[in-house]
Amino acid sequence: MARKGDRGDLKNIKITDFNYQQGARRFSETRHPPRLARSRNNLVAFSQYYDLCFVASRDKILVHTPISLEGRLLPPRSTIDVPSYNVGVPGYIDLAHPHSINHLIVADLGLEELVIVVTDDGDVVAYMTRSIRKEIYDRGRAYNTSCFRSTIRPFFLKSVGDSAWGIAVHQKARMIAVSANSHDIYVFALALGQVDSDNSDEESTHEDGASEFQPPSDDVQPSPHDRSQTHALILSSHEANIPSIAFYNPYGESTEDVYLASTDIHGITYVWDVWKHRPFLHVTSSPGRAWGWGLLCIDPVFAQQVETTSELFGIEPEIDSERGRIDITLGLSNAPGYEDTHFSTRQRRKDQGPDEDLIDDSTTDEDESSVDVNSDIDAPTNEDDFEAFGIPSIEGPKGSTIVNPKLLTLDKVSDPPTQSTFYVFHTMKRDVRLLQFVHRRHPNLLESEYRVGWQPKEIICEYLLDQHFHRYDRPLKFLQRLNMVHQVPELNLVIAGDQIGRVALLTLTRRKAKKGTDKLDEVGFRVEAFLPSSSQEDAGFRPRMDLLGVAVGPVQGHERRREDLLDASTGVHLKRKRPIRSRAYRVMLYYLDHSVLSYEITR
Repeated sequence: MARKGDRGDLKNIKITDFNYQQGARRFSETRHPPRLARSRNNLVAFSQYYDLCFVASRDKILVHTPISLEGRLLPPRSTIDVPSYNVGVPGYIDLAHPHSINHLIVADLGLEELVIVVTDDGDVVAYMTRSIRKEIYDRGRAYNTSCFRSTIRPFFLKSVGDSAWGIAVHQKARMIAVSANSHDIYVFALALGQVDSDNSDEESTHEDGASEFQPPSDDVQPSPHDRSQTHALILSSHEANIPSIAFYNPYGESTEDVYLASTDIHGITYVWDVWKHRPFLHVTSSPGRAWGWGLLCIDPVFAQQVETTSELFGIEPEIDSERGRIDITLGLSNAPGYEDTHFSTRQRRKDQGPDEDLIDDSTTDEDESSVDVNSDIDAPTNEDDFEAFGIPSIEGPKGSTIVNPKLLTLDKVSDPPTQSTFYVFHTMKRDVRLLQFVHRRHPNLLESEYRVGWQPKEIICEYLLDQHFHRYDRPLKFLQRLNMVHQVPELNLVIAGDQIGRVALLTLTRRKAKKGTDKLDEVGFRVEAFLPSSSQEDAGFRPRMDLLGVAVGPVQGHERRREDLLDASTGVHLKRKRPIRSRAYRVMLYYLDHSVLSYEITR
């Protein structure tokens, strides 16, 4: 898919093999299709090693296998009932179904791949994907149309006490982190050997009789040198709910230096030194640009190397050197699939002609407390439920030091971390940005000393998936939140989606610094394409429903090898082990009515 301004030899994203499955037909043989929970984080994921797809259905995990060669998602083969750590704990969003899943991910922990879910009543539950696959094939159900109830035990089962949302996994350090509506982040540093034992899938870390998460003693703080037992750490600085967290996870780095990024709905972003239990970077969004929803910690190794500014950002951007800000918003209209009007509004225009009821969502931010309620779908029913994450405030945390009030708020750092450069990809309610922090020592001529300082830079694309709505479609605006974000390092790709039902494909880019200078490589991103395309929407393929989740994984037959995981876990940096040929990936959009749109993506 060629882009204006790109070199002829620049490898661009290719989108092929579109497949559509209507939700009603997928479950036509049953009167009651699986019930799905609304207004959560991403609830769909692919295994990267096995032909498995996981979909959260209230307090259950539906396991689909295999996925057909045409990219069609076949009916579920097994159902996993997610156990409760403490029965009777109330939920936060849906009091009638407190154990509904808020977030589902698949991630590597040590030598194992896990599917991890967190629930509205605060539970954290993880299963090994190889155990799930083994159970399905041992029962001979891989190619059977019937669905059975799984009996496998969870590998990990804990509770953090409050509604849990963000999940992050550090593969090499063997850590699972979870954010909760207590405004805290809970980090479980698993005992070494617990994850990699041959029979670990038969054991659970759930301790019978324990009530909930137990914080570490003030007298005995966990140490990275003692991993004979599981440590539990609490990170506390946020003053609002935290929907997303992410580890900075470079392979080959010491596990004693573990960093975690977190964002809350006030737009505050922290970067933490986990073992020191404190943030060393604190960033706020400018007023009106609040609501942090998604995070990725980026390694520039996985950015596409380019030569020109237009290749770096997709356009000649607007640069504000004083604010350290690069704006690439004007490049949106150049990307294939771009459409500034919602598809149902376009259909109304076609049927009824232009009218004065069109609402420009790019300039308004009105009340979002109304939404259509479908009797077959879990949905909020009052304003308090709609604002379950809280009302954002433009005020920053107490004691923050404003370095540049026009852009960022940064805490001063007296004890800088070992890592000197951080790249954080941050999605908000409507905008996406790449934050770069470089830690440098500057000569102070008056004191003949060096002072430590962080140099921030922001590359932002505003209104990434914004569209105009007819007033009858206005309730959809409540779903406007960029809370589904994935990285595909092999394709230099970031995928960002909102619950209204669309996703954007973004290419990470890097331009090498000139030799003989102390400058770092320039790192950026450009908007590559939008899914579904306007032609697919006009053809009726996109349902007028919430997007339940986005799943990304290798196309069947191209799954990752177990050796890939072994190389990573033994500390070999992926820069030296990058694949010679990029594999094809499947991107699947799963909607609340069980409709599925899938695409094959290559570069």
